[in-house]
Amino acid sequence: MRKLLTFTVALALTAVSCSQSEGTATTAAFPTSTTTGGVSAIAERFDPSSIRFEAALERFDRCEAVLEHFIAEALERVGPYGLDGGGGPIVLAGEGVDFAAEGDEAAAPATDVGRGDTEFSGTNVQVLGVDEPDVIKTDGERILAIVERKLYYVDVSGSVPELVGSVYLGDAWGHTMFVSGDRAFVFATGYGIAPLPAAAEASLVPPYGETTVIQEIDLSDPSDLEVVRTMTVEGRLLSARSIGETGRIVLSSYPAELAFVYPSGPSAEPIAEQANRQIVQNSTLDDWLPNYTLTDGDTVVDQGLLITCDGVHAPAEFAGFNTVSVITVDFSEGLRSSESVGVIADGETVYASTESLYVATNVWVPGEWIGDARLEGFEEEYSTAVHKFDIAGDGPAEYRASGSVAGHLLNQFSMDEYEGRLRIATTDGPPWGFGDESESFVIVLEEQGDRLIEVGRVGDMGRGERIFSVRFIGEVGYVVTFRQTDPLYVVDLRDPENPTVTGELKIPGYSAYLHPIGDGRLIGVGQEATDEGFTIGAKVSMFDVSDPTDPRELDTWVLEGGYTEVEWDHHAFLYWGPEALAVLPLQNWSTGFFGGVALRTDDGLREAGRITHELGAAGATSDCRVIEIPEDYYEPGLVMQVCGSDDIGGYGDHYCEVLPAEEARWIAVEFGEIGLDIDELIEDDDRLELCWPPYDESRAAIQRSLVIGDSLWTLSWRALQANDLDTLDVQHTIPLG
Repeated sequence: MRKLLTFTVALALTAVSCSQSEGTATTAAFPTSTTTGGVSAIAERFDPSSIRFEAALERFDRCEAVLEHFIAEALERVGPYGLDGGGGPIVLAGEGVDFAAEGDEAAAPATDVGRGDTEFSGTNVQVLGVDEPDVIKTDGERILAIVERKLYYVDVSGSVPELVGSVYLGDAWGHTMFVSGDRAFVFATGYGIAPLPAAAEASLVPPYGETTVIQEIDLSDPSDLEVVRTMTVEGRLLSARSIGETGRIVLSSYPAELAFVYPSGPSAEPIAEQANRQIVQNSTLDDWLPNYTLTDGDTVVDQGLLITCDGVHAPAEFAGFNTVSVITVDFSEGLRSSESVGVIADGETVYASTESLYVATNVWVPGEWIGDARLEGFEEEYSTAVHKFDIAGDGPAEYRASGSVAGHLLNQFSMDEYEGRLRIATTDGPPWGFGDESESFVIVLEEQGDRLIEVGRVGDMGRGERIFSVRFIGEVGYVVTFRQTDPLYVVDLRDPENPTVTGELKIPGYSAYLHPIGDGRLIGVGQEATDEGFTIGAKVSMFDVSDPTDPRELDTWVLEGGYTEVEWDHHAFLYWGPEALAVLPLQNWSTGFFGGVALRTDDGLREAGRITHELGAAGATSDCRVIEIPEDYYEPGLVMQVCGSDDIGGYGDHYCEVLPAEEARWIAVEFGEIGLDIDELIEDDDRLELCWPPYDESRAAIQRSLVIGDSLWTLSWRALQANDLDTLDVQHTIPLG
């Protein structure tokens, strides 16, 4: 429930501002606080030494205790601008934070065998057996792809692939999915806005907040895809994992519904702080914990708090007002309300093994400290919190323990669980910078009671540099740091209490992603650089790490001026072991190339060819009725078409704006000018599509690659395309988007 300040308070704040600006003494409408002084006073009360995550967690047995915890912590920190409006702490996200990772445990990503013994590649995952959401999925007989908020179903079971159906996913963004049988589960991010009374809108802060949208889509009739259930949850989607039929969705929720007062000027800060303290004292659990709504079609079937009170945990040392939640979904039963677990702390980076799920987060500091000398001492002691959940089995996740490590993490590849212990690679200091004395570590944590305790550490890697990539493979870790050169460190983790660096290789440039390909070799994807550290183009390296004391760079492939999405989106990388083939997106703005490159790895690194999606209008087809319009009436290349309710629509690589029949009739005057009768053209169930030719060639940039049988499939915003796996000749093209 949203707690709104009364209109009287709003008027009081305005009155204070006006009267004080005129030099008139004014009495506060609320009792005088002992903690006045505005923004600077809040920062002065902040004690960086209290930012630790070593203490045991508290589990609540009743809802009153949860609410009391939130209120007590908020009263310690609330100011005239609320909890994070300049006077309270803000979250500083780490560099390289991502929502999905890739790779494998041993050599190549897991391949699967579909119906008819057709080999196909799966999503490039970090841990074998732990699936990750992506924009494309296949089972060897069908391809499901998400392009521009639309899910497409392509049947590839026959000799000629066929686009069978599609469904619009709504106005959220960042869609990814899992597929289980005849159901797809799509995750996306949206924004929720809580309406305010008209009288209060001028003085109160409307509660904005990110929401996570989870959609269950029925795939049983590919020609009639349907969103059957939708769960909307308050909070930011961090990531998701699935093992078999069990999915885990991780999100971080901030209490955005508290309608804090903003002072109209510095003189009004004391009364604004008092008003905000009153808002905190009057708050309810609905204001602090994430809520969810579950709909079946247009009908709300369930709603309420996402987490029960006995599923909430809090560190004994304050770790923020966010709640990290882990939702469990049984794919075989579909979307429904389920028991979730949460920790009152923020979260950024997610890693999961087959047994455990870890969420790491950076600490909080006052916003006005950024760039301030007061941060210097704090930066030396910067640490990252880590929270562990048990996800073994198919039941709800169970919170296990928390701990901390010195420094900050790059991304989820910085974490790896092996024989029950967590290995973490960090660079000391905060994520917003590193100095000449910075160094990187590999730290081993062990669960002891409800704490994650450090039991081993090795450091002195990359002095004056920071980590650019990490990969753990069994008892060995590989760490790449960079500032001017690219040192690749080999870390021996056979004795977890005494890890050691056994080898080091220094070369120009850096690798932002490491992928094992077997036979003691690694592929590194990143950037080439000069001896001075200036990057000059995309680089793929092949490393020989068979001798841990003597890592060597066997071969390189470089494209000056180019870059690849693999650097920050690991799902974009494909390695197909049976053909010793690596495929990655490739872009070069200076030459206008947008596509992909295929590299053979059986004899060093050899470019096998490049892949492009060049469609154009010449090969475009449509199942809608194209309307002939004068060439000089609209801009050249525009296509106007009327689509029935069963028509898929789209036109080649054109960008199509869709107008329902009732909106299309608004342009009836323009239709009349070119001699078209709108009533004859469009029925009530029809839609009008205005399709413009592509002006942005970057839409041809490849986002994903996969293998089915003897075909290499690639996905761009333009199309889904099949190339012969051996020759790379184009076999089939299916326009999308």
